[in-house]
Amino acid sequence: MLALLATPVRRWILASLLLPVVATVLAKLGHYLERRNGGSPTAVSRVLLKISSVTRRFTRKHDPEADQAPVTPASSHTRHLP
Repeated sequence: MLALLATPVRRWILASLLLPVVATVLAKLGHYLERRNGGSPTAVSRVLLKISSVTRRFTRKHDPEADQAPVTPASSHTRHLP
């Protein structure tokens, strides 16, 4: 059956299965590094979360919420005024 699949179809199947897994692993690793650093983002965690966001957007092009990266309160750079 694998011989019946053309190369572009095989690539599409691998991309549709592997990219979400890669995005999830990178996001979890980035959040882990932030937690380990006391909640403040590091250069490595920012890069990992950005790559995760890009791969997530690539896999869910037609999802209206795909452009929004999840923001955790610990990694937010905004201040709440009283």
